[in-house]
Amino acid sequence: MGRVLGLDVGDKRIGVALSDETRLIASPYCVIQSVGWGPDSRKIADIMRETGAELIVSGLPYNMDGSLGFQAKKVQDFLKVVEGLGFRVEWIDERLTTVSAQNALIEGGMRREDRRNHVDKVAAAVILQTWLDKEREKKEQPMADNEKNLRMEEGGENDNELPEIIELTDDDGNVTRFEYMTTIDYQGELYVALMLADEDEENEEEEGNVVILKIEQDENGEDIYVSIEDEALADAVFQKFLDMVDEADLE
Repeated sequence: MGRVLGLDVGDKRIGVALSDETRLIASPYCVIQSVGWGPDSRKIADIMRETGAELIVSGLPYNMDGSLGFQAKKVQDFLKVVEGLGFRVEWIDERLTTVSAQNALIEGGMRREDRRNHVDKVAAAVILQTWLDKEREKKEQPMADNEKNLRMEEGGENDNELPEIIELTDDDGNVTRFEYMTTIDYQGELYVALMLADEDEENEEEEGNVVILKIEQDENGEDIYVSIEDEALADAVFQKFLDMVDEADLE
């Protein structure tokens, strides 16, 4: 199938990400300090040859109203230079990508000064992972439809519905109430999106934050909700959640 290179193109830096050969997972690769379209495009060509990548996926910075602005056209013009070196380029909407990358680094405990050096390649990984997931979903949709039909036949359409308010207890016995938002079906596994239900004047920063947890079963077959340790997987599931929200807004 071949690796895919992901790009987050900026005026000063170009974030680069790389997929595995099966095109399942995108990982941050490097950051190119931009010195000009000619040298930058040749550097990308060198990375393509070094990694054996067969395709480039670049984020395209649409305006929030969906139009293409000046920066997007600059990115398109630059990638035309890269295409002229013999590489195929595909595009994907990169709106909110940098925000997702910053959040991933903050959740990982990275210091502010270090985040500045990593955010571009993490943003490129978010862009690439989004494209990989969309491509895989196109192929898996018939299978997903069959699985949905099977679940409906076995136990009804509402088997995976959760109560509107969920109380979770941590290892210290502290109980936190969350509002159930939606269940996310990602690659055959189920995840739940929750929002803090109780207002806490001392923790206003956390108010409105979305928490994504994986649904698993304990030894008694009861549902339990666990944190997602894999950072790339967490980003991918969160992006699926954002896509679901966007689709709901359009309906």
